[in-house]
Amino acid sequence: MRKLLIATGVLAACAAAAGSSMQLGPAGQAATGHAAANSVTTPIVRTATTIAGQPLRFPGGRAEMVASAVDIPAGGSTPIHQHPWSRFVYVERGPLRVVNHDTGKMRDFQTGEVFPEVVFQWHEGRAIAGPVRVIVIDVVPPGVNNSILRK
Repeated sequence: MRKLLIATGVLAACAAAAGSSMQLGPAGQAATGHAAANSVTTPIVRTATTIAGQPLRFPGGRAEMVASAVDIPAGGSTPIHQHPWSRFVYVERGPLRVVNHDTGKMRDFQTGEVFPEVVFQWHEGRAIAGPVRVIVIDVVPPGVNNSILRK
């Protein structure tokens, strides 16, 4: 249930930022004019900046939301990469270490945490204590990928 609430909250934020007309009600259900009985909404994160303090960045004009699961094996890592637009991450199974190659800083995120990744800074995710699974959500121009791999 918590995973659903987190994902729908992030989706609502992405839709709003992209100018979508989609509206979500309590606990992320599509707004129908009827409140869900006994529902509880618990804020998890609200921010206007990335984990590096940068302002969130979205494409202008038409956009689409893309959600993906990323699995990192124990001791493994993602390729070093960067994002032209904001990416939102939910750590389904952690811990995850994010290493920023531009600033030299590292930050660890635990299972259940949600955060916006850095924009236009080279970084990677590492599985530091067992396998990691993250759910990533991007708002991008139609048909465009939000990851640039370092060569």
